[in-house]
Amino acid sequence: QLLPSHNVRQANHMAGLIITKEGTLPLFTPSFSSSWKLHHSWSSHIASSWTSADTGSTSVRPSVNRFCLKSIPKGHPKGATSCTVAASWPRSPGADYGSTSLGDSASLTILRSPAKKQQLSKLKMSSVRGRKADSKTGSWWDEKLVDANNDVTLALTLQITSAHMKDESMVRNLLSLADSNIFHWGCRQPSILLIHVDSSNEEDAALLKNTLKLIRDTFAPPSNDDATTTSSTSSTTHLKNSLVAVIDSYETTISRKGLLNMATFAAATRWIVSGLELERGLVLSREASVYAGRQAKAYADMTGHVFVLPQFASTRDDTRDDGGGGETGEHRYPEGRVIYSVVGADLLPSIRGKQTMRSNLSEYDCVRCEEEDDGYVDDGVDDEAESHGRRLSDAHPSSSAEMNVDELLEDLWWDLSVADVYGTPGGFNGASETSVGAMAKIHDRIEVSLVSLLDRKGEHLEYLRYFDKSPILMIDRLGPKKEMMTLDLAPEVENFGGRACFHLLRLAQLATLGYKVSVLPGAFAASYPNTREALCNESIRESSTSQCDCELDSESTITQILMDEVKRTAKVAVLMNEVDARLLNSQ
Repeated sequence: QLLPSHNVRQANHMAGLIITKEGTLPLFTPSFSSSWKLHHSWSSHIASSWTSADTGSTSVRPSVNRFCLKSIPKGHPKGATSCTVAASWPRSPGADYGSTSLGDSASLTILRSPAKKQQLSKLKMSSVRGRKADSKTGSWWDEKLVDANNDVTLALTLQITSAHMKDESMVRNLLSLADSNIFHWGCRQPSILLIHVDSSNEEDAALLKNTLKLIRDTFAPPSNDDATTTSSTSSTTHLKNSLVAVIDSYETTISRKGLLNMATFAAATRWIVSGLELERGLVLSREASVYAGRQAKAYADMTGHVFVLPQFASTRDDTRDDGGGGETGEHRYPEGRVIYSVVGADLLPSIRGKQTMRSNLSEYDCVRCEEEDDGYVDDGVDDEAESHGRRLSDAHPSSSAEMNVDELLEDLWWDLSVADVYGTPGGFNGASETSVGAMAKIHDRIEVSLVSLLDRKGEHLEYLRYFDKSPILMIDRLGPKKEMMTLDLAPEVENFGGRACFHLLRLAQLATLGYKVSVLPGAFAASYPNTREALCNESIRESSTSQCDCELDSESTITQILMDEVKRTAKVAVLMNEVDARLLNSQ
């Protein structure tokens, strides 16, 4: 059985597949060169050949992959799961839809797309486990607005629970946070917002109906017969290059990693930024889109890079901007919309000196994680379950000389960001040779720290499992070697749903596969007192779980899935080394 997260590329773009116990591995085509051949163009009308090499979307076709949003342990074979909620994007004309006897488990509605309105019509589909509704559109992207090679797509996800829906202001605040991130990202580069709505509460259908109306009023384009069409259009200009879709299912919680995969696979660009937790009140910095676009152009000739954007909890709101675009406002915000003001890179030197941004996000969470007691009860699927309630406070003790990978990345980001603002070497020695040497050593330590997390031993396993921040990554869809496609080789593991469940696994896998992991200087995300307060009330505190762990209730299933992921990654890395060695010998 092919695991749902291990997608298969189209046969005409690969030599074949290797079927293993851990999943499918690509059989790379023998070639005289293991590097990518990129056809550079600053025009958005010409894309490189890579756009047809993976199963993600492009500007002319959507992804046809299936995404598992909820899974449960099967018990046999060991480590197997059964997908109970699945969804996919509408497929292009002429695709083989297929069908199953299973009923619908989720539905998706596209509210807004850069494509022409008549191409969208009413796009609604049933779950991948049911029959598909016919779609008459090839893609939801406007090729004139998307530069596949040089643009960076922002992929956002949002989960609205039944607890949120009980308070209309809470739903509005969540939508405003999503809207704020899209606004600060800007309309010059594409963005995706995928919203999941819990429709399990059938007793109060009015709450669900009202929530869907709020979402539509916020993001859907105005109708032609709307008397306020002109003003509505002007207030949604920042959304003209955005894809906004809603998924509703009868599950109270679903896998955020499944949503992340679905959102990133909808991107039409080579570079994608994903991982930001809107539910924590995080908003991107003002110039994040500019820094991301600059990095994409700088690394146009160099494939296989991953850049980390740090995330902080600010102790102060941004008071420099009145948010209304008046005489004192530095930025003009859309009329009638709540846009949260954020700081930019110009304040980083001052922020670092005053220490007004903290790395420990959990300290500022509305519902903090608590340690479970030793009375953990397994569901009976697995007899080898051990107590896994111990939550990691610091996998690397403070007395240790070794810094954890999060600290390494953050320190590197601060040095490079301050250097970018001031035009000085920051924390590095002014001599160029020393600076280059210091950079090389730091990147080497980062790579070693990430790869070592996959040894599944002691503190490394604890740190990998309970790291409680979802990394915000700017990822290149092109891997370090020819035919290595990032979305297919290293997607998020959809089975690992939960507040804290192997959030660093994907980054560790990418480092093992030979990707160069660094930081995106100047770009970051932060929550502020006003954004955190907007998402926190007594209802949320009472209804939200304080347990931070994986949602799968079988410890042996979790262990086996992790083992399979580690082995699969290692096998791909070995396979690539063999290909390189064969090419070297042939020369």
